[in-house]
Amino acid sequence: MSTFKTVVFWGLLVFSAFLLWQITKAKPGTRSVPEISYSEFLTKVESGNVIKVTISHNQVNGRYRDNAEFRVIAPTSQEGMLQTLHQKNVEIWFADAPSGGWPATLANVAPLVLLAVLWLLMIRKMKSRQLQPQPDGTTVSTDSRWSSK
Repeated sequence: MSTFKTVVFWGLLVFSAFLLWQITKAKPGTRSVPEISYSEFLTKVESGNVIKVTISHNQVNGRYRDNAEFRVIAPTSQEGMLQTLHQKNVEIWFADAPSGGWPATLANVAPLVLLAVLWLLMIRKMKSRQLQPQPDGTTVSTDSRWSSK
């Protein structure tokens, strides 16, 4: 039974480490897109170098004429930017930011809960190894570091 508990413990530890890694690593579909300043973005639009933008809340992802990509954080009030984009014949797309819902929240919290459970199990195991009750009512430590010679 002790071997089974050890295997389950290490299995949960590896599984929680894997979950943590999955959450923290970059999404496979996302590439590192350079971020530019809003001023540089407006200059590129005015010069006609921007051909397409996708706006999601205040984040703008775009493409230059040479197919290079960029991203920029736009101000909350975007009327002026939209007029400029329309005047320069830039293709404008709008995207809704995915909220993720409860599955994303569960995936973010699961590794923390698993690590907390494993920590509690380790503490309980350490306490049970240190003090073992004897038939006469006394407790004896099984930890060799604390035994007297």
